[in-house]
Amino acid sequence: MDDNCYSLKDYRKYRYKPLELIFYSAVGAFTMGIVGWVFYHNCYIALFAALLGLFYPKIKIKKLTEKHINMLRLQFKDMLYYLGSSLSAGRSVESAFTQVYSSLKNLYTDGKNDIVRETEIILKRLRTNENIEDILKDFANRSGIEEIHHFADVFSVCKRSGGNLVEVVRTTSRMISERIEIKQEIETSLAGKKQEQRIMTLSPVLMVIFISKMSGEFIQPLFSTEAGRAVMTISLLMIGIGIVISNRIMDIRF
Repeated sequence: MDDNCYSLKDYRKYRYKPLELIFYSAVGAFTMGIVGWVFYHNCYIALFAALLGLFYPKIKIKKLTEKHINMLRLQFKDMLYYLGSSLSAGRSVESAFTQVYSSLKNLYTDGKNDIVRETEIILKRLRTNENIEDILKDFANRSGIEEIHHFADVFSVCKRSGGNLVEVVRTTSRMISERIEIKQEIETSLAGKKQEQRIMTLSPVLMVIFISKMSGEFIQPLFSTEAGRAVMTISLLMIGIGIVISNRIMDIRF
């Protein structure tokens, strides 16, 4: 294990990789450009819409942050499992985390896993005589995960009062497992509704494309007159409001 300086990662703030930022910007610009052209048949409006699409990464970052935190929550569950096993064997806290680090490295072999990195940081800070309670609280604050906050608080109380650390670890692990299972059940039940939402969002765009191709003269006034453009603008606003409302309805937080 490398003993170089470590950097503390704030999981509440997602940072794009350069290629990732370019990809989501391109997706946003392309999608908005197509929508602008379909609803207005005007190059300047389509270009303006494409420029607006460049801000898509600012919208997407919320979902990516939640996904990253959920992955860390799953990994933390694995860490607790190995920590409980090590403490049950009578090891000290530092010795237990050393064993946990070794086990997690074998479990996650890519070498860039967040929980492996965090366990390594915990060990480094323990070796500089930092307090384990402060280390865990710092990790909890940076993670933004309720279960890690709960574990850090209870661990601190048990450490000072001589409570049963093994039971604390097992209880926290069980609690996280139950929350994950409930969330997975809800996600499964909502999967069909989310698919319906995507279809309903695409339907107006596909309908305009279809009518434009099949009856171009019939729909032409919507693109060439002020009243027609106003109708298209109102339609887009209604579609946008519908997307926002449906996303909020299906955004179940834990």
